[in-house]
Amino acid sequence: MARLRFPAILLILAVCAPATAQAADFTAVSSSADKGDPFDGTLTVKYDWAQRQSRISREFACTPGLPGCPARPTTVTRAELESSRVQHTMTIDARIGLYHDLELFATLPVVMGDRTSLGFAPGVDGTNSTVNPNFGPSLFQARKTFRSRSGLGDMTVGLRWAPACQWRNAYQPTVLLGVSYTAPTGTVRRATNQAVGMGLHTLRLDVAASRRIRFAEPYLGVSGTLRMANSPGTTLFKNYDSSTQSKVNPGSILGLTAGTEFYPWLRTRADGKPERFVSIDVGLAATYTFAGREQTDLFEALGASTCAGDPQCAGAPGNKNLLAYDRTLDGKPQAITSTDGVTDVSSYGTVATWAGVTVQPIPWVSMSLRFTYTRETSHFLTNANTGVNSDSGNNTIELVNDSKKNEYNPVYDSAIDDPGKRFRSDGTNIYGVMLTLSGKL
Repeated sequence: MARLRFPAILLILAVCAPATAQAADFTAVSSSADKGDPFDGTLTVKYDWAQRQSRISREFACTPGLPGCPARPTTVTRAELESSRVQHTMTIDARIGLYHDLELFATLPVVMGDRTSLGFAPGVDGTNSTVNPNFGPSLFQARKTFRSRSGLGDMTVGLRWAPACQWRNAYQPTVLLGVSYTAPTGTVRRATNQAVGMGLHTLRLDVAASRRIRFAEPYLGVSGTLRMANSPGTTLFKNYDSSTQSKVNPGSILGLTAGTEFYPWLRTRADGKPERFVSIDVGLAATYTFAGREQTDLFEALGASTCAGDPQCAGAPGNKNLLAYDRTLDGKPQAITSTDGVTDVSSYGTVATWAGVTVQPIPWVSMSLRFTYTRETSHFLTNANTGVNSDSGNNTIELVNDSKKNEYNPVYDSAIDDPGKRFRSDGTNIYGVMLTLSGKL
């Protein structure tokens, strides 16, 4: 191994490899310029399979006389659709130690497959659907498998620094501070193309700590993520009118992670760093995502289907490019004539759990397998507000007010954002399997 030069090692690992944010890496930082260890570097390749399963309901005006409705008019929610999305991603991750416990890293996701299917929920068909009925106007085609996506995703670069390390001082924990930036390097994902980029600038901050106590290493971390739209023309997250549009970017994210890595077998170097080991990692994570604009499970259905030429998707509105923004219901054309699929969503949370095993039989190579389950809580998928009343003459949102100004939110659509017509996620289950192989110096 000592005879192999560094470029050759990188080539071998690129052909063979995946590695991870397993617990061993949760607070581990590459370090350089240490006595007896002048340079640390890691190249990892990770394969990630994920399946996302969602049940989508829609608000319904329940009026007296309809089966099951009370004596007074009320708004209820009824199941409408089911969505399934399967993703295959290979991630290439490189880490280099810059100095004592200071690491520079870069991550490039390569999406090998990403496809969404949409169908009716159990008990729903063309006879009782409000989305895609057999007769009458349709919003979009409810039974469809959309195009398969692939390509280079958005690249992330960042720094990780450990101001305290247990391997340097056995009586103190390892503390990690991290900052990362994800650039909009991938082609923007649109409802009408096969690209996978998000068109966003993403900044993430992490603070984490861990401490190995005999054969167990508990860890805890908090994070914050801010997402901002790229320049106009290179993103779908646009500000059409700052005076009336309440949301432009996806919501910020706060996260908490906790878990423990157990070492059934562990051999350390003289300085205390793990050298050969088998570890079992179990943990929990929770995030809270604030309200914002997102590409939801209905993104492609809203933004791509014309419902034209399909006998199961008939009606005059179906011949338009989906939803015309008839915000005043007056039949007149408005500033925006069709939706690109991005919608306002309400805030929501996620809870994730995982179990994984990592094996490092020699100091330079580790392999791991990980299973994850994530639950996303129920929330509105279409929730734009009507607009902003900017004159004092009345309390009505107007297309043209007394000052000759528009008061409507430009991304508000009466067909999907009005109370009584909004779409809602009933909760999402996400199952994942991750395989990794990592080579280290």
